[in-house]
Amino acid sequence: MIHLILQLDVTVETPIKSAFRVKLNINKSDIQLARNTQTSRWIPNMSPEVSESSKVHVMLKIGRTLAGVSFGKEESVVDIDVQEAVQQLLASMQPEILVSTRTTFLQQPAVVTVSFRSPPTSESVRFTLQKLQDATSDFRHIIEDSTQKNLDVVIKYGVAFSELDPRSKAAFSVLTVTFELIKQQKQRDQSVSGLSRQLNRILPFADEALKEAVDDNKDILRKTITRLYSLTMDVAEFSCDYVKRSRFKRLAKSMASNRDQERISESTNGLSEMAEDFSRAVNVEMLKAVRSMEEKMLLDRLEPTRTVYRLDRGCMEGTRVSLLDEIVAWAMCSRRGTTTSVGPDNQSVYWLYGIPGIGKTAMAHSICAQLHKEGRLGGTFFCRRDDPELSDPKSVLPTLIYNLAETWGGYRKLIAEKLRNDPKLTRHSADDQLFLRLLESLQSHPPHSLVLVIDALDECGDSLSRSSLIARLIDASSRVSWLRIIVTSRQDSDIESSFMRFDGRYSSKDLATDDRVLQDIRLFTQSKLYSIASRCRLPDDWPGDEKLDEIVERSGGLFIFVETLSQLLKGGLDPDQYLVEALSVGSGSALERLYNLYTTAIRSQIDRNQDEFRSAMGTIIVVGRYRPLSDEAVAELAGLRTNVVTTLVNKLGSLLYRDAGANRGIRVRHLSVIDFLTGSSTPEDLRVNTKRANRDVGLGCLKVMTQGLRFNICGIESSFLSNSDVVDLQPRIDQSMSATLQYSCLHWSYHLYDIADTLDEELIGRLNEFTKAPRLLYWMEALSVMGKVPIGDSLLRQARAWLKPEMSVGRHIEDALQFILAFREPMMRSAPHIYISGLAFIPTETELWRYVEVLFRNSLVVEEGGKKLWPDQSSVLTGHGSSVASVAYSPDGRRIISGSWDNTIRIWDTEMGTGVGKPLEGHTRPVTSVAYSPDGCRIISGSFDSTIRI
Repeated sequence: MIHLILQLDVTVETPIKSAFRVKLNINKSDIQLARNTQTSRWIPNMSPEVSESSKVHVMLKIGRTLAGVSFGKEESVVDIDVQEAVQQLLASMQPEILVSTRTTFLQQPAVVTVSFRSPPTSESVRFTLQKLQDATSDFRHIIEDSTQKNLDVVIKYGVAFSELDPRSKAAFSVLTVTFELIKQQKQRDQSVSGLSRQLNRILPFADEALKEAVDDNKDILRKTITRLYSLTMDVAEFSCDYVKRSRFKRLAKSMASNRDQERISESTNGLSEMAEDFSRAVNVEMLKAVRSMEEKMLLDRLEPTRTVYRLDRGCMEGTRVSLLDEIVAWAMCSRRGTTTSVGPDNQSVYWLYGIPGIGKTAMAHSICAQLHKEGRLGGTFFCRRDDPELSDPKSVLPTLIYNLAETWGGYRKLIAEKLRNDPKLTRHSADDQLFLRLLESLQSHPPHSLVLVIDALDECGDSLSRSSLIARLIDASSRVSWLRIIVTSRQDSDIESSFMRFDGRYSSKDLATDDRVLQDIRLFTQSKLYSIASRCRLPDDWPGDEKLDEIVERSGGLFIFVETLSQLLKGGLDPDQYLVEALSVGSGSALERLYNLYTTAIRSQIDRNQDEFRSAMGTIIVVGRYRPLSDEAVAELAGLRTNVVTTLVNKLGSLLYRDAGANRGIRVRHLSVIDFLTGSSTPEDLRVNTKRANRDVGLGCLKVMTQGLRFNICGIESSFLSNSDVVDLQPRIDQSMSATLQYSCLHWSYHLYDIADTLDEELIGRLNEFTKAPRLLYWMEALSVMGKVPIGDSLLRQARAWLKPEMSVGRHIEDALQFILAFREPMMRSAPHIYISGLAFIPTETELWRYVEVLFRNSLVVEEGGKKLWPDQSSVLTGHGSSVASVAYSPDGRRIISGSWDNTIRIWDTEMGTGVGKPLEGHTRPVTSVAYSPDGCRIISGSFDSTIRI
């Protein structure tokens, strides 16, 4: 497929006198056109890239604008046949091809003509071709077929690769033509033939290398290519001239003159040197490519979370303009120092805060878009309370480190080197050693500031983890002058106090103090109301200035108020009636008025079905912490009919939506909806009890697994195949395991953990039924085929933590946990080997074996040397160079930390009995006290050196 960098313009012939606009759309990307008043042509602001398969449309538009809102919009779209135009341009020597299409616009005829022109750089190619054609005109009958074929190739190369160097690209095909000419000439000179053969050895390799160069990097081998171009064109000109002179003299055998011999000798030597230089240059570039791939593989060990900004989630055009300019200007302004001193000139962090719904996330997306456009965006992280990865504080720094390393090559090399030298280093230990020390050790810095953007920090982790993250971000950005950080969040007390500890080293802005917020709200409201008026065929000025003013006033500066109101009006049969009801709610603060609007939206739709509403909403909220589920899955876990959930979501479109990117899982439109439904001020008949919801969902998970799990659930035909060798395993999983069953297998224990102190008899009975063999083994099989065996370990540990020791179900859980710990590796590789290999080695005096012995009579049996009980998991941990003064378990029981008289702290894996990473250094005297933070994210230590370190 040929890709062209073309120049084109558009001409529109129509009797319409009204002013209209013309826009070009190529492969769904809009390109702005400006009208040349002298020629009446519409010229694009850039030369677009077009291929034979490109979808090109010309749009004619007309309309009027009031306060940034379009009215009376009309448009006509014309499809352009690009394939024919490109082929004509390549096949002919014409500099311009015109494509005309007739259409109708505003009920008037119109002719749209698109002019395709090759760029000026391709003219040098055509000049070279013409020169060659002139030199070989007397031999067309000899080389007609081969030459014409190669001329086409040259034209295509010249146009397609004009960005690199059209002359260089043409040179290879020109020389190919020259060689064919000389080869087919019956009367050839031996010296010239030798030169041609040397060219022929170089050209195929060089040609393929250059094709790769265009795909990978247009700067690759540029210096070598330039030299090769000059030499090859000299050889081509000489060869063609020599053949021509030989033909005119009608010699049976040409004898080269002394000058010709010297020319041939110089060219031969030059080509030999060039071949060596070209080979070396290619080897260097190959080494660079391999190193780049290796660095990418090393960085992948940081396991970054995919979180990017989106243009469609930014501020509406025309709103927040001055504030956006102010923040972007701050981000792009150079700081004067690299020390940790305070003052306006050294503020490296910008904290943008405000109440829920005021537009913080929209601001973050717009800021990212502008910084990206300016080449200043270093990395992003958009936190979300209802997403496990985006709410995990352990994901933030590794993701930002990865983003920054991708952006700045010097930092990427240092990170890759660190990871290369320490194979055990992962995202879980990517701390100050990667983020702080390596920033300071950079030998070269970016030419301008790079900015990291963290949105909705209040939705990530807890107060301790957020405080620690803020401290490290401020510390890191203070150490280098080119790094700036923008954080958005609610004005939560823990975040505010964390920033206040660094007074003078950060800037802050309360979005509520933006003096243009009401004008922006008004513009936003006008846009939403006009959309509703158009949809419902209401007057353009609906609902009138008085109602507009009232909406703006009641919004209290909250964009989410207007957004929720517009969604409510869209879903109603009579927008006027819904508007009156929505505006009749009580007064109070902006947040109270928003909550009153939520109450109105719910009561207007659910009638008297409060029980079903609370059950469905409770399920949506508690499963949303892990992943959103579809209507069917929510209904099954909540014990409701699917049509009830579907109807509820449809009616509450102002509060809920189905996320197309998450298999149409149900999400709340804004997290303030969850705050409202679970808050103490919510009307009792609408309030969601999350403890009750977790209980019901946990019970639903147990029911689903008990009924849905079975032996060989994916129908794997042979135990000789590992899971990875079953080519259609994922389709089998999707076909045999519903989304509800998959969710239940991965999260059942998490829901029950939240209600451990209120387990009732029904729950205990379901637990007892599920944890007996064979269902527990079927559950392990399901984890194996899904590639989630390590999660089983975590689920069982958590279940063991909240079950009472005297419960029989606790013994079942313990057996299952020991089984997973003992056979984790074979389980991860092959689901059938849970039964074929694992069952035989279950200790014979465990409850699990008593069930297995009856249910799987044909399984292997260990006749001699088998265990009666699970082996003692205790082990001796060695590694310190002196006495150990203090130890502590992590909250989840998976790690141990130890402080020693050797002045170091070590972290240990309790399951493997091995050390994790390198010893933590910093104290100068014995470490006598260590402890984990409640969330397990931080370690605190005390030492005889009179310091405490975190």
